[in-house]
Amino acid sequence: MRAVILVGRGHVAPGSGAALIRLAARCRTTGIAPIVTAGFLRYQRPLFAEAFDQCVAQGAQETVIVPYALSLAEEERAELERLAERARQAYPHLALRITEPLGHHAALTQVLLQRAIEADYVASHHLWTHQLCNAWPPWQQQHAIGLVIVLDRPTDLSATLRHEVLSSCRHVPRYADIYFCAINQNELDLTSPLEALIAQGCRWVIVAPYALEQYTLLVIAIERAIAEIRARYPDLTIIQAEHLAYDRRLLNAIADRVQAHDQHDIIV
Repeated sequence: MRAVILVGRGHVAPGSGAALIRLAARCRTTGIAPIVTAGFLRYQRPLFAEAFDQCVAQGAQETVIVPYALSLAEEERAELERLAERARQAYPHLALRITEPLGHHAALTQVLLQRAIEADYVASHHLWTHQLCNAWPPWQQQHAIGLVIVLDRPTDLSATLRHEVLSSCRHVPRYADIYFCAINQNELDLTSPLEALIAQGCRWVIVAPYALEQYTLLVIAIERAIAEIRARYPDLTIIQAEHLAYDRRLLNAIADRVQAHDQHDIIV
C-alpha cells in the first residue's frame, strides 16, 4: 500500500502549516494515495519522522515523499535525504522515494494570479461600495495597474515561471507591466520595480507573494518594503495580495509530482 508524505519546511508562525495539513486531507479523499499525511522538517507537528511512523503503522509498503516547496536549497535537500535515509534504515522493507518539489507547476501560477485579482477586486470594491459603482471604477481600467510578484528566494525565479505568468496575463491587459523580485537575506527591495511602474503611469500596484506558506520573515520583509515605498511615494496605492495558501488546484501539482516520479521510477 502506498503512502504519500507532503513535507513542509515548518515555521514558528502559528497556523503556517494549516494549508499543508488541509491539502493532505484532501489528497486522501481524491485518491492520490490510500495514505496521505503532512510532515514538517522542524518547529511544527507532526515532524517528518512522526508522519513516517504513522504511515508504517497504517500498513504502508511504499512511501513517496513530496517536498511542499517551490524549490529546495542544497541544505534543505540534504536534510530531507538524511531523514529519508534514517527512515530507510529503520524500515528496510519499505520502498522510499523522494520527488522533485512542486516547482513552477501551471496550477501554482493560476492560484498566484487569482490571488492578485482577488486583492485588486476587494480593494476596489471596498473603496466604491458606498457609491454603488462597479468593483472596478472607470479610472482603474486596463493599463492602470502594475503587478509585482515577490518570490521567497532568488532561486525561485525561473524562465518557466516567467513564461507561465506572462503567457497567462497576455489576455489580461489590465496590468500595465509585471515585475519579479525576490527576498534576499530577509530583505526585499521594491524600489526598482515600483519606480519603473510609476514611470509608466501606474498609481495602483499589486504586490503578490509567490509563496506556498506565510511565515514571519516573509511577512516582515514584505511589510517593511511596502512601508518604505509608501513613505517615499504617498500618492501610490499598494495592494498586498495573499500568499498561495490552500487551493484545490494545488492537488494537481501534487498528483503530477507523484505520477511523474512513477514514470521515471527514480529512487533516491
